[in-house]
Amino acid sequence: MKAFLFPGQGAQRIGMGEGLFEAFPEQTACADSVLGYSIRELCLTGPMERLTQTQFTQPALYVVGALTWLKRVADGAKADYLLGHSVAEYIALFAAGVVDFETGLRLVQKRGALMAEATGGGMAAVLGLEAAQVEDIIRRHGLTDIFAANVNTPKQIVVSGKREAVVAAEPLFLEAGASHYRVLQVSGAFHTPFMQPARDAFTRFLADIEFRAPQVPVISNVTARPHRPDAIARLMAEQITAPVRWSDSIRYLLAKGLAFEDFEELGPAGGAVVKPMVKRTQLEAGPLDAAELAAEETAEAPTVEAPTRMNGTRHKAAGFGAATLGSASFREDFGVKYAYAAGAMYQGIASAELVIRMAKAGLLAFFGAGGLPMPAVEQAIQRIRSEIPPGAPFGMNFIAHANFPQLEDDLADLLLRHEVRVIEASAFMEVTPALVRYRAKGLSREGGKIKAANRIVAKISRPDVAAQFLSPAPERLLTRLLESGGITPDEAALLREVPMADALCVESDSGGHTDQGMPFTLIPATLKVRDDAQARFPGFARIHVGAGGGIGTPEAAAAVFVLGADFILTGSINQCTVEAGTSDAVKDMLEGMNVYDTDYAPSGEMFEMGSKVQVLKKGLFFPARANKLVSLYRQHESLEEIEPALRRQIEERYFKRSFDEVFADVKASYRAAEVERAERQPKHRMALVFKRYFRDTTRWALAGDLEHKVDFQVHCGPALGAFNQWVAGSELASWRNRHPDIIADRLMAETASLLSRRFSILLGEGGS
Repeated sequence: MKAFLFPGQGAQRIGMGEGLFEAFPEQTACADSVLGYSIRELCLTGPMERLTQTQFTQPALYVVGALTWLKRVADGAKADYLLGHSVAEYIALFAAGVVDFETGLRLVQKRGALMAEATGGGMAAVLGLEAAQVEDIIRRHGLTDIFAANVNTPKQIVVSGKREAVVAAEPLFLEAGASHYRVLQVSGAFHTPFMQPARDAFTRFLADIEFRAPQVPVISNVTARPHRPDAIARLMAEQITAPVRWSDSIRYLLAKGLAFEDFEELGPAGGAVVKPMVKRTQLEAGPLDAAELAAEETAEAPTVEAPTRMNGTRHKAAGFGAATLGSASFREDFGVKYAYAAGAMYQGIASAELVIRMAKAGLLAFFGAGGLPMPAVEQAIQRIRSEIPPGAPFGMNFIAHANFPQLEDDLADLLLRHEVRVIEASAFMEVTPALVRYRAKGLSREGGKIKAANRIVAKISRPDVAAQFLSPAPERLLTRLLESGGITPDEAALLREVPMADALCVESDSGGHTDQGMPFTLIPATLKVRDDAQARFPGFARIHVGAGGGIGTPEAAAAVFVLGADFILTGSINQCTVEAGTSDAVKDMLEGMNVYDTDYAPSGEMFEMGSKVQVLKKGLFFPARANKLVSLYRQHESLEEIEPALRRQIEERYFKRSFDEVFADVKASYRAAEVERAERQPKHRMALVFKRYFRDTTRWALAGDLEHKVDFQVHCGPALGAFNQWVAGSELASWRNRHPDIIADRLMAETASLLSRRFSILLGEGGS
């Protein structure tokens, strides 16, 4: 195999392209016509001051690289892979037949002109530190004006941002162990969010460009994977603001079996710019993990149609690919590679690490904000933003607080302040003012259609609640918010023309809070609600219906896709991963559970209303003890009414202290009005004391407090038991090898394979 590499900006030099312009006069004349100056004269004689200006450098590199490729082809070269660094990716696209010579040049000319308009930026090469260390330094020191822009090798990272910030950061990186820190001679903060104006303008320019399917795989700088024909335009615009993942691209090709000698650099420097990065990457990291790559590629397999014989007639058997399951518009609207999301798990179990890992893989995950104080949620948002590529998908959980609406308002304020664009609304029985206010901000009318900047994915388990979220905001709430100044009249008018949610997730029997619903009844009923709503909002985007709860195997995922789900949302199976924010002790227990190892227990916050949660029961006393406490609450009006021997037993075994000592702690953590009510009402005092057990059991589990192991409260559904059986005997049998994105790849790939097999059987054995 052979991979050809093309170097980008920085490789330019006087005299480059000598002999090529005469060899390819037609292309040279075309370049002169497009550019309005002699490309031969610029490349051969300069001056260097002009050749190093971005608007001239980029077209010059493109022309020389393209002509070098044409000469190599004339000499008999054949490529198996093509890869260009930054602007040189356009040379690779030309070489692969995606664009012709002139179109590629016009794209590069426009790109160079737009990027040249950026001023006040700077870049610096950092040697000796890995990307994770660079990002950690940026995060720890609050360097909000600097980003990791190019990952050239595992230990050669280029940072980019505001020039003064880049220059000032040198001692921080050297103190952290960098062997060199060299500020580069550029004027723009290339490959960072500061280039967003250039990206936006370039996106508009790309609208009229036709990209053909690559004849040879071209590795994308943004994804470090081969370009897909339907995503080339989007990724080439994104490339302006996204980091160049050169090292990962090389590691991908090494994993495909290429050796150092299989790489050839074509460009002005004769192999001295990007090919040495191959050797450094080989020595410092080596190829990507073969098993993970295989699962990923299976997941990306395209949909195919294979002929099969059925009763003497030729028919087409269904073929499925992971990237084609579910709704294409869901993938496009949420910017993800699969119709798949990882749901929020409270108390940060769906952690920042989990969300970051998923976002970097092009997948949507929701941070588990429920039960966390606002400073912790804000810190999570800031960390996620600092570690994921610009525009990468992520969301935050927004849990209902029926008894404490101020908590909803506080969270809405936080999300709006940080411009969090996607939320998972959970446990809502009705739309609330805080949700309406979040939805209102960013609504706009564009070309006769209304667009929502802030998107809501509502988890529902009843069609009547679904109908509320697929209706406009209630008029009574609009009136209240208008009177309080929470929304403007213009926002109220737009709210009357859009549904409250962009997507619904039908939550069947699941871990944590559950109505124990069945997907086979809930999904069809919800699809009917969605279809009716879609007809009422012709000026709004497509409304999506997904499925969650019970999804831990390909069979379960296939079932809900066949029912009509636009996407799937997983939960329990992500709780048993390296990135999940719970203790190793809990993960060890979850790894060993089966489908019958869960039970239903009262909800700690809402047991007075009969609310239930599904929890792990294997080896635990929590479900039985929680049910016992609620039974006592229903049978008695005060703690004093409980039979003394039973009371002592509960104090000693459940709480390991007296009820009076528990209530003393309660008084220190609840609001004064709540404590006053408890002191006046013995029944309420009993409720607060019992709720402390539920709170403690969660805390013990998250911390892995083995002294209280039998009382761990672990929200979990049987989907994880089914998942454990599915992966038994594989590398994913141990939770220490499980990562949420790898699970997503494997689950979607196997679901696609299963559907292909099942539909082929149905077509082969059914009637014509």
